[in-house]
Amino acid sequence: MNESARAECRHWIGAENRYCKEADGVRRYLPGLRCPEHTPNALKGLPEIPPGPGWPTRRKEAS
Repeated sequence: MNESARAECRHWIGAENRYCKEADGVRRYLPGLRCPEHTPNALKGLPEIPPGPGWPTRRKEAS
């Protein structure tokens, strides 16, 4: 991935009149790309939800 296409936090820091632009640990959330400091839970002062095991297994249909 080239430098101009790297993922970076898009949280707006109003007091500093700029975007965060942190590149470490960035993940996609509904409001956009966020670093660990600006996730929706972090902004609310809540702990992060641990990752789950994935999609549930498919139920077998009764024969």
